[in-house]
Amino acid sequence: MGVKWFAWALVVLGLVLAVYGWQAWNPVAFVGLALAAVGIVVLATSGRRPGR
Repeated sequence: MGVKWFAWALVVLGLVLAVYGWQAWNPVAFVGLALAAVGIVVLATSGRRPGR
């Protein structure tokens, strides 16, 4: 599993949890948003290496 694949999986899982939590009035919506944000940050920074 590559880093980009893992990041996309985090984004999808985060969005699914956010939608579920929003519909069920459940605090898991905030966890989903946090996972999606982490996935987006990983996608944005993947492939960049310091010193190059």
